Amino acid sequence: MSKLKELTWENHQKAERTEHARKLLKGMSPQEYHRYIYNQYVQYAVLESRAKELRILIGIEDICRAEAIKQDMIELENQYEIKRTSDLLCPVVAEYADHVIGLTNPEDILAHIYVRHFGDMYGGQMIAKRNPGSGKMYEFTDVETLKTIVRAKLNDSMADEANICFEFAMQLFEELDA
Repeated sequence: MSKLKELTWENHQKAERTEHARKLLKGMSPQEYHRYIYNQYVQYAVLESRAKELRILIGIEDICRAEAIKQDMIELENQYEIKRTSDLLCPVVAEYADHVIGLTNPEDILAHIYVRHFGDMYGGQMIAKRNPGSGKMYEFTDVETLKTIVRAKLNDSMADEANICFEFAMQLFEELDA
């Protein structure tokens, strides 16, 4: 895989130590968790759309999470009578969308997929068990094959963009907790 994991380790650790990450692992109320996944949904939809435009997802289409996140949101909305409104979105979501839309290098998009989607693969099972809803966003098909294919595409030059992705994620956590 290269040293990409090592080159992003510091931000990975910082993200895991945020108050919001701790809440995710303890379990959130349906309203808190819905707001979190709504913000994630918008970011993932933009990222995955850009990845499709740049033809990055060929062979790894099953890594996409936006549709599963949307299903999780709708489930919570129906079960807990939650209303999805734009005021639930944090300011950083628009900043992230603008950033991703502006990326033209496929490796930069892949760096974001590495941070976000691998995070869901690795930590998702614990999060799904502790939070409301069925957690479809954490249900991947053939995880080992996805990991193998994505890892083969990774390289050290992606570290800067992967770290930017971690910074956006930590900013979202801060805004959700504000």
